[in-house]
Amino acid sequence: MKAILIFYHVEYDEDLMAILEKTGIKAYSRLERVLGKGKHSEPRLDTSVWPGFNSALIIATEEEEKREKFLEELKKYTNKLKGKGICVFILPLERII
Repeated sequence: MKAILIFYHVEYDEDLMAILEKTGIKAYSRLERVLGKGKHSEPRLDTSVWPGFNSALIIATEEEEKREKFLEELKKYTNKLKGKGICVFILPLERII
């Protein structure tokens, strides 16, 4: 099993929700107003010096086919963005309780 953790600029929220819908993934957690700085990005700390903030999605599914379809669509989307404003981590998941 895998868990997918996505940090993204809030402006991409509708697009990512559409990808979830398109690929049939119904279960996820969305975190709003996530602050931080990435390795290759400017800080988004919601301050006057570093304005803006991110959102995050956590997706844990045992349905491999849906997960792979989602990752394929997500890869197409991130390619269009040329690596800006989105970071995806795919983590091993021991179990879902």
